Amino acid sequence: MSSSCELVNTYEVLEHVMGIKGLHPHRLDTIRDMMWRLAQHVSNNAVLLAEGIVLDIGCGSGAGTRELAAMFGPKQQIIGIDINLQAIEHARTQYSDMPNLQFHHGDIKSFLSAQPNLKISAAICISVSMFIHDVSQFYRDIFYALMEGGIFIDAPFMFREAESEKFHHRTYSVCGCNMNMFQINQLQLILSDAGFENMNCIEHNFDLMKLPILFHDYPARFLMGNFLKNIISPPEYFGKITSTYLLIRTLRIFLFFLKNKHRYAGGELVAMKGHSEQSGKLTGQ
Repeated sequence: MSSSCELVNTYEVLEHVMGIKGLHPHRLDTIRDMMWRLAQHVSNNAVLLAEGIVLDIGCGSGAGTRELAAMFGPKQQIIGIDINLQAIEHARTQYSDMPNLQFHHGDIKSFLSAQPNLKISAAICISVSMFIHDVSQFYRDIFYALMEGGIFIDAPFMFREAESEKFHHRTYSVCGCNMNMFQINQLQLILSDAGFENMNCIEHNFDLMKLPILFHDYPARFLMGNFLKNIISPPEYFGKITSTYLLIRTLRIFLFFLKNKHRYAGGELVAMKGHSEQSGKLTGQ
């Protein structure tokens, strides 16, 4: 259940060029709302709060994980997991002052296998599940790892409607990844088959390609300044990537998704393991 993205994948390229950590096809307030709901759900359940660990799957450089930990407070243990070693090392250095925050290098399958008795109260996965080979197995693994009453939030990048295999492969080629994207009704069915209940699944617009929203979250001067500075200075872990390659790759990504933005969406899937009296309130049902 590992990701098959090449090292220099779409997010890494765009995050570097635009100077943004934690870039997603969701607006920032949407991401923060999902994290808040996860924190509220755990906080309203005494058993989950006292005994469980919260996972941020695909945490990247840890900025979002840090924000999630701040929502919970110092008594709640938060673990960020990512396959990118450089990102994990950065997170460990950057947030070493937070004793309730830990970072694990590897995929979720190896993490859960190494700690089969770990009690997990909640898990959140933002813009990651579409990079996982077997989403069905991924959902099942999360379901079995969660405590009774636990919450899982997945926020993937999706196709808005059924698309041809040719367009699927074209999307994956532009992203530089072996991806596996779905429609929201398909993901809801996969969640249900994994055993989840009390699901609330919402489809959002592809906000990353809406420039008014992008410039609201990240000022235009900030983005353009970073673009000019970073396009000529690829990070060391990109290897022998040139500035020309970065420029061409960035323009290709933006032009493709700008042209086809109506065909994509961001998903917000909230699901519970077992019945919870709080689930309706917290998932907006």
